[in-house]
Amino acid sequence: MWEELNKKAVDLFQSGKYPEALEAAKQALDEAEKSYGPDDPRVARSLNNLAEMYRAQVKYTEAEPLWKRALEIRERTLGREHPDVATSLNNLAGAYFEQGRFDDAEPLLKRALRILEKSLGPDHPDVAASLNNLAALNRAVGKYPLAKPLYERAIAIQESALGPDHLEVGTSLNNLGALYQLLGRHAEAVPLLERAADIAEKNFGPYHPHLATSLSNLAESLTAVGSYKEAEKLLLRSQQIMETNFGSDHPYAAVGLENLADFYEGTGKTVEAQALRSRAEQIRGGKEH
Repeated sequence: MWEELNKKAVDLFQSGKYPEALEAAKQALDEAEKSYGPDDPRVARSLNNLAEMYRAQVKYTEAEPLWKRALEIRERTLGREHPDVATSLNNLAGAYFEQGRFDDAEPLLKRALRILEKSLGPDHPDVAASLNNLAALNRAVGKYPLAKPLYERAIAIQESALGPDHLEVGTSLNNLGALYQLLGRHAEAVPLLERAADIAEKNFGPYHPHLATSLSNLAESLTAVGSYKEAEKLLLRSQQIMETNFGSDHPYAAVGLENLADFYEGTGKTVEAQALRSRAEQIRGGKEH
């Protein structure tokens, strides 16, 4: 019964039916507590699922006590060094990160990383994911020198464990490329972002929104190093992908138009930039100049 309710909740959530998913998740939690007792790992799993659903609706006040209770159950029943404990720590830290509570998130992320290294080994993909989390926090608080080696180690683990063209490798390459962009080191960002875009195209195909985002990221650094023709080509292709997927009047199309307008303004093409901004404003419901 619990497994059916739990699966139903997850399926509804993945289908975007949040109110129904939330109700099913609450039922699954009640069933787990009644059937297995309040300290069973399956209760912790239900608590975690319910918390994630609240998180998706930005209801952190409701989610936080659920994550904390799930963590306590896992520590008590599985031991403080179990990988599931690290999962709970990463989940709670992720919520703190999203709220800007970086000081609260940091010790949880560091502990999660230590647990995973000890329990799964230093070269496990889950360790790479944890490294990415800790790197993102360091990047967010401006500790760029601390973030860089974490991203680099994550990439090395993922390439070895998952293969050089895996999506997680592409994500980590994008993360490191974004760090270099923040540092103004665009020449070093370009090859990372080029490879990330190539991985996105191999995995998703030439017309996927994920690829459009990668192309736009790459265009930013190409512009910064003076490769204007290549940057323009990528921005136009990114825009075409977004309009193909979402239509020419979608807010995503407006974002792409504004990116193009910024590019044209930066290269002195003010007439083209103004026309693109007018289109973007019309899409967003503004008035044409």
